[in-house]
Amino acid sequence: MSRLRALGLVAAAALLIPLAAPPSGPGMVAFAQQDDVPAKEAFDAAKELGTIEGWNAFLESYPEGFLSNLARAYVKKLKEGGPDTTRDTAPEPAPTVAQPKAKAKPAAPASEEASAASNEAVSAPAALPGKPAVARGAKYMGFAEQFNRYYTDPAWKPSKTVFVSPDGRGDGASPEAPAAAKDAVLGATPGTKIHFLRGKYDACFNFTKETGGTYDEPVVLYAERNTDKSIGVSMLCCKSGRASCFNFEAADYIAVDGFHMTGGKYGVRVVGEGYDASQHSRGIAILRSTGNDQDRDPFFSGQSDWNVWEANLGFGAKKDDGHGIYISNGSDWNIVRFNETYGNLSSDFQINADPASTCADEGIPFDDPRCDAYAGEGEGGRGASDYFLVEGNYFHDGASSGPNFTSVRRSVVRNNVFGPQVRHNVSFWQETDNPKLGSSDNKVLHNLFITTGKHGVQFTANSTRNLFANNVLLGVTVDGGAVAANPSALLMEVDGTASDNVYRGNLYVSGRLEGREPGNDEISRDDFSASWFAKFPTVVGGSPNDFTPTADSPALGAGKLLADSPADRNGTARAGDVDLGPIEVK
Repeated sequence: MSRLRALGLVAAAALLIPLAAPPSGPGMVAFAQQDDVPAKEAFDAAKELGTIEGWNAFLESYPEGFLSNLARAYVKKLKEGGPDTTRDTAPEPAPTVAQPKAKAKPAAPASEEASAASNEAVSAPAALPGKPAVARGAKYMGFAEQFNRYYTDPAWKPSKTVFVSPDGRGDGASPEAPAAAKDAVLGATPGTKIHFLRGKYDACFNFTKETGGTYDEPVVLYAERNTDKSIGVSMLCCKSGRASCFNFEAADYIAVDGFHMTGGKYGVRVVGEGYDASQHSRGIAILRSTGNDQDRDPFFSGQSDWNVWEANLGFGAKKDDGHGIYISNGSDWNIVRFNETYGNLSSDFQINADPASTCADEGIPFDDPRCDAYAGEGEGGRGASDYFLVEGNYFHDGASSGPNFTSVRRSVVRNNVFGPQVRHNVSFWQETDNPKLGSSDNKVLHNLFITTGKHGVQFTANSTRNLFANNVLLGVTVDGGAVAANPSALLMEVDGTASDNVYRGNLYVSGRLEGREPGNDEISRDDFSASWFAKFPTVVGGSPNDFTPTADSPALGAGKLLADSPADRNGTARAGDVDLGPIEVK
């Protein structure tokens, strides 16, 4: 790593403010250095950092040429009053007087890179476990972030806190006089924190545009923890209306933190007013919560942008839909980190823009810009989901299929463990014949894909121009407590419409490929040994860290550092010859 990348990663780490550790509880990162970074990569890193110090570091290493002249122009702009993100402290909190909710949403943001149609347009924050993926006011994949302030800014304080309990009859001013939860919800205004005291609740809480929050002043629904930090608030979701514990209808900027939701159709349901970008809801954050045994989905959203789904557990979704986490209807700019799903009757995790509903059913052709434009281009993009960060998740042991990335574009998928599943594993595809709606221009980096039969990962239906690098794909059989090689397992399937994908530094273990052969800089092994991993799980209930490579693993030191994956899922820095898959061994 060059001096610039070291500076850029350290400064980026300084911007990531503590929130809470993910399920695996990793620690901080000390970034190492590596030499010989290409000038374009170094320039892009300095641009992402956006500070005078970053540009000066670039100019020290690359003093001449067009990029250097452009870097000097950026320095001049910053000195004349441009943005400077070098601070390492949280911003001052907003005034504690609740502001009225805005009556109209701002237009969808325009990106510096929105017109670029290449893989270079995707650049994910150098996020660390236990920190928010992006700090308040920072850039997210080229856009000014619009996430929930409760997530991005730990310095934020509510203007009012209302305490509630299952049988509350007080005014809610203190834990000793808790109010009824339904009354607190009806009275919520921007800046309100509703503190749910420990206990069991019958839940059917509905929020609308009038009872949501704003970018500066969110509404926070906080569940009190037990003394051992475990979840202390459990909810039985209702069976009437939307049949959700929390239903957000066109509501913006609400955070849900630390609940256990059981039953109903949904645990959390989030929808906008319509399919146009300006009608999407935005700024919902669902954090550290559990949903199980819902008839449809523990966690569901549609027409909803700038959402965060982090450190949640979803399992046991039933036959009416059966997804652990389902993000639909052309939603954009979502963060999905450190979640776990298993035992759901359909895809454990699904992003589906649903162009048949969002475009065709509305009389809009699939090739109309209103359907296939990128997020940030006016009211376009109904038919696709753009600019996702899917990181550090554990999606496994579904009762059916693995994650679906359907019309997902310009996104980063890194450090995840996918599988095994009863049927196939991960699919990048689409539901139309418009090439622009394929799952394309994504970076799929340092993941582990496990299959016991059908495809471990699939690229079809114009899902092309993706970078697939430093991943590990395993074809295995699991019989009781024994794990063995499975030469008949389909590790990867690629059709003729995905010919422009780039594959580098991947490890294919046992199994076979359809549609392509491993490249010269990829590794293929016929053998497999469970001893390559710390404790290869054979039953549901294991941990992602069970897949930590041992000294015997062929994944050790087999890859090259990637700018968009500078650390593993546990926060360990990568440098030099890196380990393949989601976990780095140091």
